[in-house]
Amino acid sequence: MNCKEIHTKLAHIRDIQDIPDEMQRHIRECDSCREVYEQTRALLGFVETEKEKEVSPFLTTRVMAKIQRPAPIPWLARPAVVSVMAVFLLVLGFFTANLTDKPGENPSEATEIIASEYYFTENPGSELEEIWLNLYEHE
Repeated sequence: MNCKEIHTKLAHIRDIQDIPDEMQRHIRECDSCREVYEQTRALLGFVETEKEKEVSPFLTTRVMAKIQRPAPIPWLARPAVVSVMAVFLLVLGFFTANLTDKPGENPSEATEIIASEYYFTENPGSELEEIWLNLYEHE
């Protein structure tokens, strides 16, 4: 047997006790194969000690539940719902604007009333000035 065959067989071995006599003879003679053998033996020893550890039964249940959980289905109706809600809010806005308007009151009439009260008084800005001055006197 050559070193390449030994390395391949050591890579596929599951139990260190299953090594044939011919492989053992080569491992005793070859330093490279002996090093690979020692590493394989250490690795298999580590695996055996890990197998002996007690694992919580709930760990397996949680892992399997996550693996078997179906992937969430994307919500494809979202763009349609957003469009419908936008139209609904627009219509609602028009209706609430009509409800807050006072019937029979024309906005242009209200503007004329405010303008006439402001411009046709004797001193139109004095009342505002007094309010401002009174506000600043208290500070």
